[in-house]
Amino acid sequence: MKQRALLTKYPDPAQFIMDYNPDMQSKLLRYNATHADLALNTTIPSLGLLASTYGDETPIEWLKIQLGTLNDFTEVSTKLSPEQLNELSSLFLSEYYYVNVAEISLFISRFKMGQYGRFYGVIDPIKITRAMLDYITERRVDIERQKREQYRLQCEKEIEERGHNRISYAEYLSLKARAEKGDKEAQKQLLPP
Repeated sequence: MKQRALLTKYPDPAQFIMDYNPDMQSKLLRYNATHADLALNTTIPSLGLLASTYGDETPIEWLKIQLGTLNDFTEVSTKLSPEQLNELSSLFLSEYYYVNVAEISLFISRFKMGQYGRFYGVIDPIKITRAMLDYITERRVDIERQKREQYRLQCEKEIEERGHNRISYAEYLSLKARAEKGDKEAQKQLLPP
């Protein structure tokens, strides 16, 4: 179903790559997108969905473009080679297939902002993969926080809705006594919602 929706919106993977271009990186920062906002948004395709829909080449090419912006952004003497970029992209697809493309863009933009350290003289692929581990940890914590918040709000709403049906203990005892005497209305009121 998700594949069909993706193919309907992007029958040509090149159009997807154009729409989800590196400009998204700064937009996500500008809009203060959170890990949870992006991760829980099911309308944004994951790397795995791209691979299952178009084959591995599409997400790998997209990742090479995104990760390649780190090459262009940094002021180091030794950049990632095309082979390193290709292998790094393949590793990201294999390990982070469940991460969506907006999350990858957020990760790269945060990396560029210095949130995961800096490169010294060379762009180190291991530094990038270590930073992604940090990102995944942040992501998990933020998702858990948002789910707890949603649960709390749901509980508050249920309590508020039940609050209108509250009775005192004395009223409950009176209702219970009436129910025991055969009062059908009292018996009905004692049933759980």
